[in-house]
This record gives sequence, structure tokens and C-alpha cells, in this order.
Amino acid sequence: MLTTKAYRFFWKVTAYPKTILIISLLSILGTAVFLPKITKDTSSESFMPDDHPAVVYREKVKDIFGLADPVVVAIVNEGPAGIFNPHSLHLVNRLTNQIVDIAGVDPERITSLATENNIVGTTDGMLVEPFYEEPITTQNEAGKVRDAVMNFPLYVGSLVSESGNATLIIAELIDESAGAKVYAALLELAKNTSVKGEKIYVAGEAAVVEYLGKYIDTDTQRLNPIIAIIVAIILFFSYQTLAGLALPHLVLLGAVAIGLGSMSAMGVPFYIITGFLPVLLIAISVTDGIHIMGEFYEEAAKRPDVDKRELVVTTMARMWRPVTIASLSDIAGFMGISFASFMPPMKAFGLYASIGVLAALLISLFAIPAGLMLFKLKPSKAFKHNAPKNRSKSVDKFGLVMGKLGKVASNKPGWALAVTGCVIAAGVAGAIKLQINDARIDNFRDSEAIHKADTAINKLFDGANYLDIVIETTEPEGIFDTGHLKRIEALQTFMKTLPHVKGATSIVDYLKQMNKAVNEDKPEAYRLPDNSDIAAQYFLLYSMNSDSTDFENVIDYDHRLANVRVAMDSGYYSDAKIVIETAQKYIDEQFNAPGIIATLAGRQNVNYHWIKQVGKSHFRGVIIAFMSIWIMVSISFRSVVAGLMAMLPVSMAVLLIYAVMGFAGIHLGVGTSMFAAIAIGLGVDFAVHVIDRLIVVVREEGNTLDNAFEMLFPSTGRALLFSFSAVFFGFGILALSQTLPITRFGILVVVAVVVSFMSSVTVLPALVKVAQPRFLKINKEFK
Repeated sequence: MLTTKAYRFFWKVTAYPKTILIISLLSILGTAVFLPKITKDTSSESFMPDDHPAVVYREKVKDIFGLADPVVVAIVNEGPAGIFNPHSLHLVNRLTNQIVDIAGVDPERITSLATENNIVGTTDGMLVEPFYEEPITTQNEAGKVRDAVMNFPLYVGSLVSESGNATLIIAELIDESAGAKVYAALLELAKNTSVKGEKIYVAGEAAVVEYLGKYIDTDTQRLNPIIAIIVAIILFFSYQTLAGLALPHLVLLGAVAIGLGSMSAMGVPFYIITGFLPVLLIAISVTDGIHIMGEFYEEAAKRPDVDKRELVVTTMARMWRPVTIASLSDIAGFMGISFASFMPPMKAFGLYASIGVLAALLISLFAIPAGLMLFKLKPSKAFKHNAPKNRSKSVDKFGLVMGKLGKVASNKPGWALAVTGCVIAAGVAGAIKLQINDARIDNFRDSEAIHKADTAINKLFDGANYLDIVIETTEPEGIFDTGHLKRIEALQTFMKTLPHVKGATSIVDYLKQMNKAVNEDKPEAYRLPDNSDIAAQYFLLYSMNSDSTDFENVIDYDHRLANVRVAMDSGYYSDAKIVIETAQKYIDEQFNAPGIIATLAGRQNVNYHWIKQVGKSHFRGVIIAFMSIWIMVSISFRSVVAGLMAMLPVSMAVLLIYAVMGFAGIHLGVGTSMFAAIAIGLGVDFAVHVIDRLIVVVREEGNTLDNAFEMLFPSTGRALLFSFSAVFFGFGILALSQTLPITRFGILVVVAVVVSFMSSVTVLPALVKVAQPRFLKINKEFK
């Protein structure tokens, strides 16, 4: 050992323990100071680069038409008159006026029955007047309001339910960054509003952002302390010494502080995906310390008379390789996510998780040996002093349990390999059945207010999920061209034939209503005017009766651009995919013509494009993680076969999850897309430590395989058990998260880690015994 480079390196490291610890602490504190400055971004736009066409056109709709993601207040009255009664109409008017005063709401862009105008015919042509004015004192007056609204098709479904039992107040925001505060103010307003049979719901993208922001804060405050306590308990029972508790804690503090601190220092916000990064880093980083401390205390028990520095150096010279390979495997898994995805949250997750794991590795290789030099050597109760060479008699009950498990696996390899074959076959079959699907509302449980609001609005109205279609003509007043208007009308008609599309509105609907008004309100006159000059005259007539800015959300100032807003009752990717891809085909093949083109935009279009990438990113990340880890492990062990064997347990784990997801109908979405790459990086750690120790005891020390298994499981297996426990509880605690994607992610990773661990201590030894791989052949140099 004295001749190895590793021994000489760590001999130098242990010569300056105080200096190394000071440098380590300064590095941790130097990045931790940025933690208070970290910000949050839970919007769906965060999943798309700013220059993506879907984002660009969404911003275009916002700038030109003032349409983005409004907050929506739904008022429902199931009484016989619905919302068309004096109290409900007064409530609509009162809430509308109160919403105007909420900071962040655009007072000029609030839509409700109290703000919209009716268009009716007169002897002079056209009259534009409010649907009602306060006070409405009798049911007869309320009934007239109902007749007027229901006779204006544009508003039926979009502003008032078809049954008349519900209406919306739609508020656009001045700045979407204020959405969370606006939503909170609306909730408070709804809570303090007196009702008589009405129910009030609040929904919208701002509500989603507000809820997710609160959930991240709650999870951080609630879950991080829990996992810290669990890890402390695991470390205490691992070795029952102060050093065994303190030094691994130093590693996990460094991983979290440097990983998150560097993210904050670079101005990268906390996304919903990076919300579980602290828990992940805590669970991963503590495993290095468990393995190093375990080797140190075992060595101290075997050689109680040896100098402490010699014990420390010998431990590090033996453990640096498996610890480094395991950490680099984790990094490869995370970087696979970062390289495979174009979505900023996933790129950030992969990068800063890698930085945290790298920090944990460096602290483990430098600060742990330095710390051991400063701590007074105290034997661990986990290993018996002056124990016999047989390791099964030198460990505590945890080691004995692992020893028995390993004996069963090595004595009956056939069944383990048979189970492996079944898992692989089921996994492949399940992977074929996997479907990509997601919806923002799936971040919340059915019992939550925001989910109930979304469900109610989608049921009662055209829907709360908007797809915008921007119409562009080449000339001012071009929208009024009769041919163009008929194309827009045909587009709206076509869109309404698609599944989950319940409404489509545009300037066409206003022109039809105007045409009906000037033709004595005859129902058959609800159609487009015969020529473009008449259409332009209608707008002139309207402006003489009311404010011409009433149409800002459907047409631009030059009448060259128009917007068609399509409402869907589903926000699921699988539903939006059909609508968007069919609409795009229609636009390309039937709508676009010389002088007029259409472009898809809006929230649904943005969500469609980023969720579409989830599947591609997932499988690309899996391939990158698998190949990079396999190559790295193969190079480290100087054996392609050893690399493949190390990948077997994690392959089983991932395939088993695919089988469960495929056959159970669990979709591949944001909350489930990253589990595989992460599980590969985490799960391979167990196999790496098993193979590394087998190489030492078989190839270098000259033991038989049977003796090697007897020596391996009570010691290395014991350390693996506690490492597994830390990862299991670390990710298992995510099941308590208030954010469903994080809950799903935690459960999937836990299942994958369980399978990886069990496979590493059962299937892998069985395979080694059956295959007798060449990389374990005794090296005469070490005999």
C-alpha cells in the first residue's frame, strides 16, 4: 500500500488537517451567503426558452391584444333563476368594482356582465348599451338581462354558462409577475363576500403559480428538517460515534450550500422541478461519508494498535475509487438530464445537482480524512474489537442480516437470474405502452380549491384553457376583407368540431351581432355582412355609440391583425396535441392564402410544445446517463464486462418502473420524466461498491468467490444498507410533498432505488457466481 499513488496522496492530505477544514468551511460559507437571495419561478413559461416561437407568439398576443393568462372568478347560483336574479347581478357588479382596485389588475381589461355592452337594433340603426345598470331590484328586470345576454351568442359559454346558472369575471393583469398577489387578494375578497346561494371560485394561471410558490415554501420548511433528522438518526445508528455523525453532516451541508448557493449566485430561480434539490442532495451526499466511515471503523477494529494517521490513509486509499466512481455516476445521471433537455428547469436541475454532488465528493475526499485526524479515535460499536478474520463474526446485527441475505443470493443464483429475465421482459413491454401526458392542474389534488375551481369552470363554461390563433393580413383594414372574414369564420367553425373545444370567439362574432342589430334583430341576420365596406361602417356606427377600444382584445388598431381565442375544457397534453396538430394542418392546407396567414399561440400552445419535449428528453437523458456511466465504470474497473454488470441492477430498476407505469396507465410527465436518469445515477452506486470490494478480496487478496461473499456482505453490505436507508428515506420523504409531481417523482425513485439495492446484493452476486468474469481472476501481483 505504501507504494501506491493514492496512499502517498492521502498521506499529504492528512498532513494539513486544519488548513483543509478551514478551506472547506470557507467554501461552504462563501456560497451559502447567496441562499437568502434565491427566487422562485413556478410559471409554465419557465419550461421554455424565451426565443421559442411558441413563447414569442404568446408575447405577441399579449402585447397587441392585451391577452395573456387572466385570473378568473366564477359565480355560480343553482337557484331557479340562476345568476339572473337581483342579488347575483348586484354581486357581479360589486365584485367587478372591487377587482378594479386590486393592485396588479388592469382596470381597463376586466370583462364581466357589469362591463360588457349589448348590441341591438334601433330605427336609427344600432344601439350599444350595458346589459344592465344598478340597481336591479326585481326579478322581472333580472329576467330582461337574461334575455339580452342569451340573445348575444358571443357571450353564451364564454361569459355566461348555457344554462344561465354561472357567470365569469375575467381580469387581465398589468404584469404577470403580480399574478400570485392578485390571486391571493381575490381569494380574500371571495372569502369576505356575503352570498345568498352563490358559490365563488377563483382560477387561472396566476392561481397555479401562487399555489406552487406556496407549496415550494411549505415543502422547504417542512421536509428539509424531517430529512435532516432522519439522516442524523441513520448516521448515529451507523457507527454511534461523534465523528461518524459530524463528518458526513459536513459533507451534506457542503453539498446543499454549494449546490443551491451557486444556483442563487448565478441568478437561477427555484423552479418546481428544482424544489426537491435540497432533499436530493442531502440523501445522496451522506452516502459517501457512510462508506468511508464504515471502512475506517472496520479497519480500526481489525488493527487497534495501528497509528490513527495510518488508518485514515489506508481507508482513503482503499475507498477513494468506489466513492469517486459512485459520485461521478450520480453526476453523469444528472448531466444526462441537463444535456438531454432544452427546458431551463431541467437544465438547471441537472447542472446544480451535479455541482452539489461534486462538492460532496471533494469534501468527502479531503475534509473527512482531515476531520478524522482531529477527532479522538473512538472505536465504533458496529465492529468488534480484535475480531476474528471471519467478518460475519465481527459486526453487529445489521451486518449479520446483510450476511444472511448475501448467503442466500450466492447459494441460489438460479432464481435470482430467472427473476431478472422476467423483470426485463415486463419492463420492455411496459415501456412500449408508456404515454406522454400532463396538465398543470395535475399539480394539485382533487380536494384543493384550485382544482375544484378548474373543474367547475371547465364544466359550466367553454373552458379555462385557451389557445389563441393570430390572424395576420398584409394591408391596413385587411381584416374587413369579406374573403378574409369568411376564412376566419370557417376556421372558428372547424375548431369547434375538435374534441374538447367548446368555443371560439373573434371579431367575426361581433360583426354578426352588429349585422343582426341593424337588420331588426332578425335571427337569420346573424351572419357576416355582405362586403368589407359594410363591416367597416359597422365599426364606425359602434364607435359613435360606445368606446371603439372595446375590441382591443380581438383586433388591432390598424385592423390588420385579429385574434381568435379558442376555449378548451381540458388542459391535458393528450387533448391539446390533437387540437393543435389538427388545427395546424387545417391552417397550412386550407386557411393560409395570399394576403392572410394564421399562427397558433397562447397558453395551450406553449404547454403543448414543452410537454412534447418531455418524452424526447426522458429517453435521451436515459441513454446519455446509461452510456456515460457504463463507459466511466468500465474505464475505472478496466473491464467492459464489469461496467455492464454494474449497470444490470439499475437497468432492472428502470425497466420495472416502466412496466408499472405502462401497465398501470401512469403517464410520463414532468413529475415522472426525470426518475430514470436519476435512478441510474443513484442505483449504480450499490453495484459499484459491490464490484469494487469483490475485486479487492478476490483479485487482489486471492480469496475464493464463496469466501469473498462471506466477507463482503457483513461489512460492505452493512454500509450499503445504511446508504440505501439514507437514499430511501431521503426520497421517500418527497411522498409527503404538497406538490404532486414531486410526490410522484419521489415514489418512483424510491421504488427504483429499492430494486437497485436488492438487485445489487442478490442478482449481481448470483450473476458473478454463474459467469465467473475474467476481471475477478486472481492477479498474481497481489497474491
